[in-house]
Amino acid sequence: MCIFCGHFCSFLDASGSPGASSKYRFSRADFGPVPFRPLHYDLSIRFNEKTEDGVDVKSRQTYRNETDKPLSTLTLNAHDLTVTSVSILPSHTPLGPSPVGFDAVVPDFVAHVKELDGLTEVKTKYDYDKESRKLVVTLPNPVAPNEEVCISTSSTCYPNDTQLEGIYFDQTPLGKPQTMISQCQQYGFQRIVPCVDTMNAKTFFTTRITCLKEYSNVLCNGDKVKEEIVEGGKMQCVTYTNHVVNMAPYLFFIGVGTYDTHVGEVEYPNGDCFNVELLCLPGVVEKVEDARDAVKSLVDSIIWTQVCTGPEKYMHSESRSEILSLIKERDILKSTSSSPAKLAEIRGKLKTLISEWNETGYTYPFKVYREIAMENSNYGGMENLNNTTILSSRLTPSRWLVDGGFVYMEGVKVHEFYHNINGSQATGETPFEIWLNEAVTVHVQREREDAIFGHDYMRLGQVMYAQQPGSGPLALDRAPSSMAVEPKGFNTTHELISAMTYSKAPEFVRMTQSIIGKENFVKALFDYHKKFAFSNATSWQWVEEMARYQPDGVDLVKMAKGWLQRTGYPTLVVEKETWEGGKGKVSVKQTGFEDKDEDEKYPWIIPIKWAAVKDGKVIKDGLKILQEEKGEIEIEGVESVDFVSIACDWSFYGDVRNDAAGDEQRLAQAKSDPDTVNRFLAFQSILDDEKCKLVEALRSGVADGLVEVSDGFVDLYGKILNDDGLAVSTKGRFLAISSSCPSRPEISHLYNHLSQARTAVLQAVYKKYGETLRKVYADLNVDSCLENRTLKQAVFAAIRSGIATNPVIGGGLIDIYAGQKEAFDMIAPLLKAKDMSDRAFALKAAIELGRTDAMDDAREEWTKHTIGCEQYISCIAQVDSDASPDHIRKLITEPFFKMALAGHARTVSRAWCANQKRALLTKDGLKLTKELFWAVGKVNQMSAYGFISAFAQTMKFDGSVRDVLIKTVKEMRDGLDAKKQESLFNQLSRV
Repeated sequence: MCIFCGHFCSFLDASGSPGASSKYRFSRADFGPVPFRPLHYDLSIRFNEKTEDGVDVKSRQTYRNETDKPLSTLTLNAHDLTVTSVSILPSHTPLGPSPVGFDAVVPDFVAHVKELDGLTEVKTKYDYDKESRKLVVTLPNPVAPNEEVCISTSSTCYPNDTQLEGIYFDQTPLGKPQTMISQCQQYGFQRIVPCVDTMNAKTFFTTRITCLKEYSNVLCNGDKVKEEIVEGGKMQCVTYTNHVVNMAPYLFFIGVGTYDTHVGEVEYPNGDCFNVELLCLPGVVEKVEDARDAVKSLVDSIIWTQVCTGPEKYMHSESRSEILSLIKERDILKSTSSSPAKLAEIRGKLKTLISEWNETGYTYPFKVYREIAMENSNYGGMENLNNTTILSSRLTPSRWLVDGGFVYMEGVKVHEFYHNINGSQATGETPFEIWLNEAVTVHVQREREDAIFGHDYMRLGQVMYAQQPGSGPLALDRAPSSMAVEPKGFNTTHELISAMTYSKAPEFVRMTQSIIGKENFVKALFDYHKKFAFSNATSWQWVEEMARYQPDGVDLVKMAKGWLQRTGYPTLVVEKETWEGGKGKVSVKQTGFEDKDEDEKYPWIIPIKWAAVKDGKVIKDGLKILQEEKGEIEIEGVESVDFVSIACDWSFYGDVRNDAAGDEQRLAQAKSDPDTVNRFLAFQSILDDEKCKLVEALRSGVADGLVEVSDGFVDLYGKILNDDGLAVSTKGRFLAISSSCPSRPEISHLYNHLSQARTAVLQAVYKKYGETLRKVYADLNVDSCLENRTLKQAVFAAIRSGIATNPVIGGGLIDIYAGQKEAFDMIAPLLKAKDMSDRAFALKAAIELGRTDAMDDAREEWTKHTIGCEQYISCIAQVDSDASPDHIRKLITEPFFKMALAGHARTVSRAWCANQKRALLTKDGLKLTKELFWAVGKVNQMSAYGFISAFAQTMKFDGSVRDVLIKTVKEMRDGLDAKKQESLFNQLSRV
């Protein structure tokens, strides 16, 4: 999944466990082995003709006593169900222990189901406590250890369009029966049927679905084995079996709906095939070519997963290239049917080449893999086994999709597919292992994104996001409400879906790979997936597999404990750099642990990748693993360097402060470091110094030019702008100057002053390079594309600041009206551009320039399409002007805006919270923040999480402002229901 959430854990009463911290509802002590392990669920699910009659579920569930004593009761989870009966099916043939490992033998479940059909059900007593969400079944005879029992339940659930867990309503085409899909991550399965609903309750399924015959698509996990028309031709019954991979209940999926289905075929190099299906909401995909491109993208990611991951990833480089080339040629021949003989020849070559490998990456074992569009969800994507659900706006390319959405579209395809092996086949033991399911998957996703979009572009984006003041992972990791990757406790699993899971944890995986080596990492990962296939693993079992390859003197278990169970991160200080006799020493010291509690007060284990650079070339490099507070990097055989690049490619999660580097070295690094990340960080550091001195001057009331932007920085900007050796996409990352100041946290909360400082910097740049900037903008407009749009937008920002904003420094006035008109004329053609990124950029700029007529035109056109509507909401919410609160208040009352749609609520919340100088530091803005928080949070807590991080820097403000913000946080909390909005309430209490 790309985001996920859940509610409450199995076997826990409504008040939480007695041992849980007062700050948290659940602790690790609340999770243990399941007493009864499910072996097979046989489900008959009927979607009644009238939706108000709900969904009837008849289940036959087979369990094995996994304890060392007889058990007389079986406790199931059941949430908001109407339970009508529970029975026992006596004397079935035992299925045996649950299979574990690649070579495990799976029982004959077809025979098992057939046997159950012949057994007589005997009703038994049960007690259903809806408050605690437990159904306790009384067993007529105690079940001895290792013995099995089969029970039957009859129940009904009632889907709706606001509770996005269990079965719920999704967008339905006009005149068609109500589309219903399920979301069982994290505890939605218990909203469908009484069950053991934990991550370690993995089981196999047989599912029969009865519904109106008008549904074009009836979906479930596994392979479809039977279809028939029943009940006099009014209903259809479709049977699916998942007898291949036992899955955790959060991976269950069921759906009935009407979709436009596009089909493709995956053909592995050895000739094995299966189909992929892309299920699109009718009318959303405007061009069939877009759906075809999405199918091809999915197929390419699946092939890449088999050929470019796995234990032999760093072997067979020549044959891998040949295989990928032959597959491309084969698929062209398949689509044209032009040369059967040539096609057969290529297939033969592919089989020969792949037969020389001992192991490939993951191979999908089912007949069909689907991506299903959903309109309403808390998640961008969810890896339900065989049936990945993805937001409709990110399923296919379209004229409504912005560049960031396209990058997401590619990433989510490989992310959710890779979950088949990492998360589905081998699954984390408890919610505390959610990071384990996600972090490795993100790691592999990033490798795929690097292959498509380029490593430097993607890595730079990850680092920029991580270092974003106030709301980035690093800032959140030191915030009052921070939680460790593997926290001490939580209130709902929503809270585990965080930057720690999706940013810090993948960086821990990447650091582990750096320490043991790439070749050893893929071997260890293969060992992990093989050992824990069809079962569950703890964090430490994963770490132990990695530790088998750890270098001498390094304790990966200790490293993992520090990174996974503590909040915060290290700051690496370069204290001194000396050179003598062809040998250099770089003295480093780490901080960030000294203020921890006694049991956490120890240094981090940090992989420091370094490079000695001379004349823009690496002349020596290496990896230093720092395990103590202080250490030295020794560089031999080098007489002199321009600088030493430390923590290349952001080799550890944290930050670096180079006290040994002077201004000259920083400037040299910003101009010539071959490591793109460190070159950017050097550039950013120099830029932050400029902003800092401007902020200090502005706070002192000095704006007459006494303090101004240095010529050195302006020249550096020009150097980057004119550097033909820097990729255009990467150059855009450099020059997209923001209002943040990542390397100077002491001023990162001064949002207004930083905004003014940014404008002053851009004005100084425009003053010197105005003509060059105009030419670059014009040239980039000729062939606008994903690779150059960030640079084009950055260049326009400088032009606009120079011609349409009064000087921040030096005084004087310009003709604002004329400048705004000129700026609008520059972006006006983009309002009708082909690409949505250009249109969205132009619309936001036009509104900020006072052209609200552009907003009216876009509203009329964009909101007619579901994805366009979401883009319109995003644009309006991101507008930065004095009228922003009025725009948002109007936006959320528009007939097209649906607060119950998570995409609408999430989009407006995140955009407004990112505008902290208005959302927190203006009277009307702060009032809107409260109003919007309650409006969103009382409908969907997860969509309101962004409001909490917006207040992360509250304690940095001076007394009066701080007091107002603290008072606001308390008011926001007190306006919630402590039970209904428990997660938000408790998180605000921690803040």
